[in-house]
Amino acid sequence: MKSFVLLMVAPAFFGCALTPNVNTRKPGQPWNYYGDLVNVYRDQTRGAKVELIWLDQVQFERVDQRDFQKKVQNYLRQGYRKIGIVSVRSQYFVDPYELKKLAADKGARLVVGCWFAAREKGAKPRMLDYWYQLLDKPVAPAERAVSPPPALVPAAPLAPLAPTGPYSPYGPNAPYGPSGLRQPGSY
Repeated sequence: MKSFVLLMVAPAFFGCALTPNVNTRKPGQPWNYYGDLVNVYRDQTRGAKVELIWLDQVQFERVDQRDFQKKVQNYLRQGYRKIGIVSVRSQYFVDPYELKKLAADKGARLVVGCWFAAREKGAKPRMLDYWYQLLDKPVAPAERAVSPPPALVPAAPLAPLAPTGPYSPYGPNAPYGPSGLRQPGSY
């Protein structure tokens, strides 16, 4: 009986494949946790390279349906660019958190979203329309502060050199003479 249970559990351990997560992914690599949203996502970057964005860098703003286009246009005037759009009609809730994950994977720092009742006559399940615009504002590279070169001028003036006497080129009080030997009388 024990071997039968072990036989049933063993494939679960050995058949699991590791999927990419937030620590091991590369830009554009799918995370496999936002479901079918990637199928309805439309790219608007025109092939431009996207930057790796972390989930905590993505902001979400919910707006009303009539303000959606105005808000997106306002962000475009502020320097944002369109990354992609997700437009879904579904009876199931499309979670904004899942959209933030998709936005992080696609390189967007801002998601403007709205959802509202679909205007379908005779629809038995209640259908909702979801609009999510993914936006990004390219961050200007921070200018590196140029540090001043080290000062070659000493902070305090140097003391004048002691005058040398007639006994040696090192002066009368020098402990060593020109031959490198200790002069008599110096300790």
